[in-house]
Amino acid sequence: MVDWEEQEFEKLYKIPSRNGLSKPSKVRGSGFKMINMGELFANDRIYDIPMELVPCNEKEQENAKVEKRDLLFARQSLVEAGAGKCSIVMEVSDLTVFESHIIRVRLNEEIANPMFYYYYFKSGMSQMRSIVQHSVQAGIKASDLAKLPVVVPPIDIQNRIADFISLIDTKIETNNQINRNLCEQAA
Repeated sequence: MVDWEEQEFEKLYKIPSRNGLSKPSKVRGSGFKMINMGELFANDRIYDIPMELVPCNEKEQENAKVEKRDLLFARQSLVEAGAGKCSIVMEVSDLTVFESHIIRVRLNEEIANPMFYYYYFKSGMSQMRSIVQHSVQAGIKASDLAKLPVVVPPIDIQNRIADFISLIDTKIETNNQINRNLCEQAA
């Protein structure tokens, strides 16, 4: 393997990481889309899908706004393998926010390709398991994620790797959709 430089993950951040919003169920139902743990665990690549709606004031809208190519990490999980799970936002419409059990990381795309790091955290190369803490639920802290060492290949190599793997993922998604459509037609 190539001997790439390692850095603390936070050195690649565009803005500091952030935990999301905590909104009780009694106020949910109107407002803005909110990515919750259900969407995170059901979707590795998060598109503009139906989501629960929550009210947000202006400060919450600014602080918890999700943008295309943001990385989202599960802070907690009932099972160890779920703690630190990484998803990437592929598209959002209007304002979309995220909930408190999720850590949002927005990378500086001049030095870090979010798709590359999405695939990196899904791979065996990631040291994510080293920061998982165990109590009633397995979990990670944003401060530990920030200090986690990650490989930092040159940006052109990150781009080529991410583009190649993304083409494969897109083909798999397309084939899965074709299979679902065929099954629906046959039913």
